[in-house]
Amino acid sequence: MQNTRPILYGVADYAEFRRANAWFIDRTAKIRDLEATRYAVFLRPRRFGKSLFVSMLQAYYDVRHKNRFDEFFAGTDIGANPTVERNRYLVLKFDFASVAKDVTKVQDDFDYKTSLRCDDFARDYAGMLPTGLSERILKAPDCGKKLAEIMSGLRGSGLDLYVIIDEYDNFTNTILAESGQAAYDALCHGDGFFKQFFTDLKVLTTDLDAPLKRLFITGVSPVTMDDVTSGFNIGTNISLMPQYADLVGFRHDDLRAISDYYASECGFDADRAYETALTWYDNYRFGSFDAPQIANTTIVLAFFNYLWQTKQFPKDLVDENLRTDYAKIRHLITVGHRLNGNFHVLEDIVSGTQVSERLVKSFQAKEITARENFVSLLYWFGITTIMGEKFEKMSFGIPNETLKELAAKMIPAAYSDVHKIDERVYDINNGLCDFADKGEWRGFTDVLAEIVRENFAVRDAVEGEKVVQSTLVALLCASGGPYYVRHERESGGGFYDIALSPQLDRWPDIAHAALIEMKYVKAGEPAPTPEGLADIKARAITQLDKYSSDPALCAAWRLADRSSAAKNAEDAKGKGSVQLHRLVMVFHGGDCVLCEEV
Repeated sequence: MQNTRPILYGVADYAEFRRANAWFIDRTAKIRDLEATRYAVFLRPRRFGKSLFVSMLQAYYDVRHKNRFDEFFAGTDIGANPTVERNRYLVLKFDFASVAKDVTKVQDDFDYKTSLRCDDFARDYAGMLPTGLSERILKAPDCGKKLAEIMSGLRGSGLDLYVIIDEYDNFTNTILAESGQAAYDALCHGDGFFKQFFTDLKVLTTDLDAPLKRLFITGVSPVTMDDVTSGFNIGTNISLMPQYADLVGFRHDDLRAISDYYASECGFDADRAYETALTWYDNYRFGSFDAPQIANTTIVLAFFNYLWQTKQFPKDLVDENLRTDYAKIRHLITVGHRLNGNFHVLEDIVSGTQVSERLVKSFQAKEITARENFVSLLYWFGITTIMGEKFEKMSFGIPNETLKELAAKMIPAAYSDVHKIDERVYDINNGLCDFADKGEWRGFTDVLAEIVRENFAVRDAVEGEKVVQSTLVALLCASGGPYYVRHERESGGGFYDIALSPQLDRWPDIAHAALIEMKYVKAGEPAPTPEGLADIKARAITQLDKYSSDPALCAAWRLADRSSAAKNAEDAKGKGSVQLHRLVMVFHGGDCVLCEEV
C-alpha cells in the first residue's frame, strides 16, 4: 500500500498530479491535434476533467516552464515527441467559475477577478515583457484597459500570447436560470460587459503582429458563446469533432486499467468495480454514435478513491457535487405554473424513452425553449447522451444510473411547483424500502395511484395511456430507493411495462422484486365490468408468465423458485434469494380500478 499511486480526487493542478505520481490518463497526444485550431472552444459537462486538461496545456506551452518539461511530461506521449510550439508562449489564464452569480455584484466581481489575472500576468512575465509594459498593465484601472495595454505592448515584440479561459459560461448559466432572460441579456448583448470582454479579446488577434496566437476556451453549453458571437466570431467549436470525443474522460480500457490496478493493491473485486463504474458513470458519447463510450473522469476518481481508502464499495454512488447542476434547467420546464412540452420531453427521457432530434451546435438563450434546442441543451449539460443516429437526427437517452437518479429529481421538483406533491415522493421511497424488506407493495402503489389521478386531471387525456405510464415510471425513478426502475425492457420474448430490479450490487439483502404490468382503458369509454377486469387480468398474467420465466432475468435478479418462495419466503431470504411479486395495475383514465398481485 505504501507505493500505491494516489488518487487526487477534485484536484485540477497538473503539476500536483505529476509530483505525486497520481493516477493519470495520458491524453497528451491530443495536444498535436489541437495545434490545428488556433482559437478553439471545447464544451463538456461539468466534472469531466476540463480544468485538469487546461492545467496541462499551461504546463506544456508556458515559456516559464521550459526547464521543467521533463518533470511534467517524461513518460507521456507528447514528452517522447513534442511539437515545436512547446514552451514558447506567454500564457494568460482566466477561470470564471468563481465569478459572482448575484446580478447586483457580477460586473464588479468579474472586472476585479479578470484584472487580478492580468496583474498576475504582468508580474509573472515582468522580466520578459518590453520595458515599462508590466507597470502600465498594473496601473490600468480595469480589465478592458489592461487588455488594451497587453495588446499594444506585445504587438511587434516577437512575444506570442496564449489565452486560456476555463468555465467561460459558469456564471452566465446560473444568472440565466435564477435571474432570468433580461438579467442575462444585460451581460451578453448590446453594451454588456461580458460581450465587451470577448470583443477586447478579438482585438488581440487582429492586424499585423497581433500578439494573441492561440486561444482555448472551455465551458458546458454553446448558449453564451452564441450570444456574444457578434463581438467574438473567431472561435471554432471543436466539441463535436471525432478526434476530440475522448479528449477528457475515461474510455473502457482506462476503466479496466484502474479497476485492475487498485484491486490488486487494495484487495477488492476488480470485475465488480469495473461493472459498477460502467453502470453508474459511463456510456457518454460525444459528437456521434460512433464515438467511443466515455465515463465521467472526476466521478470515477471519486469512486475509486473511496474504494482505495475504505476497501468497501460505497452505498451512495452519486457524487453530491453533481446534484446542483440540474437546477439550471428547472425554469425551462414550467411556464406560468404549468408544465410545458419540455417537461414532457424530460419525463419521457427519465422514463427510458429515447428522444429523436437534431443535435443543435449553437443557439441563443432566447431560443432555448424550442424543443430541439432544449433536447440539445440536455445533451450539452450531460443529462443525456447519444444513443443512436439516423439521417440528420440523434436519439438521446440517459447514459447511466447516476444521471437517471439526478434527472429524475427534476420530476418531483416540477410536480411540486405545479401540484405540490413533493412530500409524497418520500412516501413512495418509504414504500419501496418496506417492499424491499417485507414485500409489502401497497405502501408505494397506493401513493402512485393517488398522484396519477390528480395529475391526469390537468394533463392531456388524448395521450392518457402515455401520461399514466410515464408518470408511474418518472415518480418511481425520482423516489430513489433500493431498485433500478426499468421500463419497456425485453424479457421472455416480450417487453415488460415496469420492473423494480433489485440493486443487489449495493444492497445484497434485498428480499423482493417486482414486475408491474399496466393496462389502460380510455377515460371516455365505460368503466370495465368485473368480467372485463377479469379478462384484462388474465391477459396480463399471460404476459407476466413470459417475462418472469426468462432465465436471464431470473439469474440477474437471483430469483427464488416461485413455488418454494411462496411457501417459505423467510427461508428464501435467508439464502439470499429474491422473491418476485407480479403486480397488475389497471387504469380507467386516471383512476386505478385494479391493483393486485397475481
